[in-house]
Amino acid sequence: SMLRSVLLVDDTAFMRSMLREILESTGAYRVIAEASDGISALSLVPELRPDLVVTDLIMPGLDGVEMTRALVDSDPALRVVVAAASDQEGAAMSALAAGACDFILKPYASRDLLRILAGTFPGAFPAQEGAERTVRIALALGPGTPLPRARLEVLRKQCSRLGPVLEASAPSAGSLEMTLRTATTPDAVRGWTRRLPGVSEVVVQAVASPREESAWSGCSFRPAVAGGSLRIKASLLDRLLDLLDQMALEREELQQLLCVPAAGTESGLAPFLGQWDRGIARMRSEILAARLVPFDRIASRLQRSVEESGRGASLRLSGGATRLDLSILEEISGLLERLLPRVVRHCFERSDISSQLGRAEEGEILLTVERGGPQLRLTLRPPLPLEGPVQDILDAEFTHRVDALGGEVSLIPGTGIEGLEILLPAGVGVVRSYLCQAGKRLFAIPVANVERAIDLQAAAIRTSDGGVFWMEEGSEPVPLVRFPRIPWVEADGNSRQGCPGLLYRVGPQRYALALDAVLGETDVVVRPLKDAVTGGQVAGTALMPDGGIAVVPDLPHLARTR
Repeated sequence: SMLRSVLLVDDTAFMRSMLREILESTGAYRVIAEASDGISALSLVPELRPDLVVTDLIMPGLDGVEMTRALVDSDPALRVVVAAASDQEGAAMSALAAGACDFILKPYASRDLLRILAGTFPGAFPAQEGAERTVRIALALGPGTPLPRARLEVLRKQCSRLGPVLEASAPSAGSLEMTLRTATTPDAVRGWTRRLPGVSEVVVQAVASPREESAWSGCSFRPAVAGGSLRIKASLLDRLLDLLDQMALEREELQQLLCVPAAGTESGLAPFLGQWDRGIARMRSEILAARLVPFDRIASRLQRSVEESGRGASLRLSGGATRLDLSILEEISGLLERLLPRVVRHCFERSDISSQLGRAEEGEILLTVERGGPQLRLTLRPPLPLEGPVQDILDAEFTHRVDALGGEVSLIPGTGIEGLEILLPAGVGVVRSYLCQAGKRLFAIPVANVERAIDLQAAAIRTSDGGVFWMEEGSEPVPLVRFPRIPWVEADGNSRQGCPGLLYRVGPQRYALALDAVLGETDVVVRPLKDAVTGGQVAGTALMPDGGIAVVPDLPHLARTR
């Protein structure tokens, strides 16, 4: 088959080179040209007539959105795919509205990138078969799908190519519904839709009568499995992750044994070790995705605990889409189901007493859920200040359970006790991190822990009293921290010219961490590890967007043992 021609547009040569390598390594694509800005791309497209344009969103001069609009206006059949970072959902939505057919996520994950690009060509759509019929499609995104609003918009556009759309809901809350006329059979539509990027669950039904149509009214998404969704306990996922950690350690030990020259079998077993790594990464990715669930999952239970108090109170939840580790969410549910009825009793009189006193019988409790890095903040605000002894609300058992989770609870002062604030560790979570390389290992270092990235020039590094320091102009010497095998200037001066680094703090003291490379920022799924397993040197493991694993170092430990 003929190679598909591609024009790459990005103002960073490194990103164009990475994309070219991924595309041309498949044997299915040929990069016919590169452009560093939108203006250059507009002049190249009419002459080269590429099958596909892959462009960055943020570029000097003409950005990716305006370039896409100009290209599609001149040739509506041209396929444009934009590259977006995880914090550029608004720009990605604008590009889709301007005519882009899909988006890919930065940093690039080869498998996801190629799957999305393949889906932009006509051969990826199911064939039309037989007479037209009306079908209803309801689909849901998988947990942690990047840029969910943009992904739902792409899915809406892709499904609309099956036939004329009769009705469609606004994409929201990770789900989408639409009714259309198509000559494609429901089974073919179902099989094709399930393979679309981001889709985790799908229901397709032929609508043949008013009765069947009414059965869908008010549908928010009906899972394909009758009786509801499958619930998995966090304890089981914990055990599976522990087993994977053990497998990874055993794999490292095996590799060390194979690196002994006398073994002589490393090259023959290397492909099998690679398969082992990929299998562990895939399993870890699936397990971590299953662990991250929205707070909304327990909303109905919390609402019920308030309503069953029998005092006309209701619960309003803010931040319900916040994704948390399943084990933490289960603990939070138990805490709040114990706390909320007590708050109701202290704020609301019985309905019969309220009627006699001429007071309102209804009131609303506001529960706000906020996540900042590894910390979760729950704020509970009743409509009236809390009355009665605080010990009746925050009894010893409640505070003990909060302490056991590593959290704390405090009162919000005002004219009285205006509410409660509970701080808890959020467990497994998505954390913006610097992706770094040291030796043959990848490290993920949370951006929140870093003051800034720095360039550790050799001329600014000194040794003193057995220690090594980075001499920043206008400040005190900064102790230099390194991973094993990361070279820097030795006392005799024989070393490379310098290396990149990150500046971070432990208390009032600043430290400079030396690295081989700082590859950029990305969102990773972080899971803390037990000190007993790591000896305190590693704080956790991080799952990267491409399914690979990075190590989250314990920065205070590095500072102590530098």
